[in-house]
Amino acid sequence: MSTYTRPILRYGLIMPAMFNCLLLGGVIAGASKLGSVRAEKEERYKEQTQRLALMKKLEAELAPKRQTFLDQKTLLKGDPGQLFTRILDSLLPKYKEIELERSGLVFPLDRGRLGRQVKTDMARVKSSFQGGLGPMQEALLQVESLMPQAVLEELKVTRKADLLLNQREFLVMEMTHTCWKAEEEKK
Repeated sequence: MSTYTRPILRYGLIMPAMFNCLLLGGVIAGASKLGSVRAEKEERYKEQTQRLALMKKLEAELAPKRQTFLDQKTLLKGDPGQLFTRILDSLLPKYKEIELERSGLVFPLDRGRLGRQVKTDMARVKSSFQGGLGPMQEALLQVESLMPQAVLEELKVTRKADLLLNQREFLVMEMTHTCWKAEEEKK
C-alpha cells in the first residue's frame, strides 16, 4: 500500500464504516430498549384492564347489597334500647298472651361480663318472656337477625306453673343482650 491509498482507506472507508457500525449498534440498542419498554407498558395495560374488569364485576355483585349495608349502618348508629323495644313490639302482637308475653324489659346500667372486657360504648338489655318455646325462639331469632350488634350475654330458661290461676306449665326465658354502639366516623 502506498502512502496515498493508506489515508484514503483509513479516512474514506474504515472511519465511515466504523461510524456506521457504531450508529447501527446504537440504533439496535435503542430499538431493543424501546421494545422492552413497550412490552412492559403493554403488560401493565393488560393488568390494568383485568383489574378494571374485576372491579366492574365486583361492583355488579355489591351494588344490590349496598342498600342492605346502608340499612345495617343506620341500625348500628341508632340507640340499641329503642331498636330492641321496637323489634319486640312488632313481634308480640302476633301471639296471644298464653303463647308469648313479655314480663320484663330492663336496661341495666352496669357493663356486665362482656362490657368490662370491651372498651367501646355499649348498652345492655335484659328482657324476660313467658310462654311457649316456639314463639320464644322466634323472638330470639328476630332480635339476633335484626340487631347485628347484639350479643347474647346470658340466657336462662325455666319451667313454671301457675296453680292459683289453674294454668298449665309454661316456660320463662330471661335473656341479657349486650349491644355495642357504632362510633362516629372521624373525618
